[in-house]
Amino acid sequence: MALHIGAQSVSPQTASPTVTVHQRVNQSCELVQPAELRDNGKYASLVVLGTDSEIYSSELAKDDFLSYSKEVPGKLVKLARKSGFGVRPGGSNADAPTVVDLNGNGQCPNLEEALQTAEMQRRDRRVQVQSRLYHLTSDNVTLPSSIHTPAPEQKATGAGSTGTNEKVVEGVVILNIVVDREGNVTKAKVVRSLTPDMDKKAVEGVKTWKFNPSRKNGVPVAVEMNIEVAFHRN
Repeated sequence: MALHIGAQSVSPQTASPTVTVHQRVNQSCELVQPAELRDNGKYASLVVLGTDSEIYSSELAKDDFLSYSKEVPGKLVKLARKSGFGVRPGGSNADAPTVVDLNGNGQCPNLEEALQTAEMQRRDRRVQVQSRLYHLTSDNVTLPSSIHTPAPEQKATGAGSTGTNEKVVEGVVILNIVVDREGNVTKAKVVRSLTPDMDKKAVEGVKTWKFNPSRKNGVPVAVEMNIEVAFHRN
C-alpha cells in the first residue's frame, strides 16, 4: 500500500532534566558523564553537559545505561526506555565527567583518553546503523515528514499536447522511493503506472522533494517506501 506523507508532531522543548550516562570504555572501566535527557516527541536523546551533539541509544553498547533521580518525570523515563536506552533508577550525582575503575585494578585510561574512546565507539556504532536501508513496515523507523513536496506538473507534454488539444490525464502513479538520511529522494521507481508521460513527471517531481528524514531510535536513517502521486483535471 502506498503511504501518504504527513508532518510529524514534535513536542516543544522544555527544560531537560539531568541524568548520568554510564558508558564502558573497556571491560573494567566506565566513563560517567552528566547529560540532559531530552524529549523529542517520537524519541528521547541525551546531550552531555557542555556539548551540543545528541547521543542516541543506538550509539551506546548493550551494557551502557543512564541512571536517573526521582526528579525525572516517569513519562520521560518511559520514552527513554522505548527509544532503546538502558535505564536504571539510582540518582544523578555526576557533576563532571569521570572515569570509574569497576574492578579496582588501576588499569583505566585517563579522562581525556576515555572521552576520545567513548566518542569513537559512538561514532562507529552510528555508522553501522546508518549504513543500512530501512523499511517502514518492518524496521520500527519513523515516517519522514515533508518539508518541500510540491505537486508535479499536471499536463502531459507528449504528442497531441499543444494548444486546445492539450491532453490532461487524471489518476495516480505509485512510486517506490528512497529517502536518504539527509531527507533527499535519491531513487524513484514506478510501481503502478498511469501513462509513460505522467510516470516521468511523477519521478522527476518527486526527486525534487525534501523531507525531515526517518529516524531509528533517533538516528537519521535512509528508508524505502511507496508513495502516491495524484494527477487531477483542473
